[in-house]
Amino acid sequence: MANIDWESRAKWYSQVNKRANKKIKELTTSRDLWKDKYMEREAKIKELEKQLAIVKKNLQQIMDL
Repeated sequence: MANIDWESRAKWYSQVNKRANKKIKELTTSRDLWKDKYMEREAKIKELEKQLAIVKKNLQQIMDL
């Protein structure tokens, strides 16, 4: 029967899992920050497009006079 050092393997897998979980947490945090930036910029773009439409409408009214 092969001598399996289960204790050292368990410690090694535990360390690997901790590093993987840490990396997952970092990536999730980074993704969430970028998503928040994207959503803020999209909201700003929509607001600016609304303002541009109003300006164009007002300009058209002025041109028709």
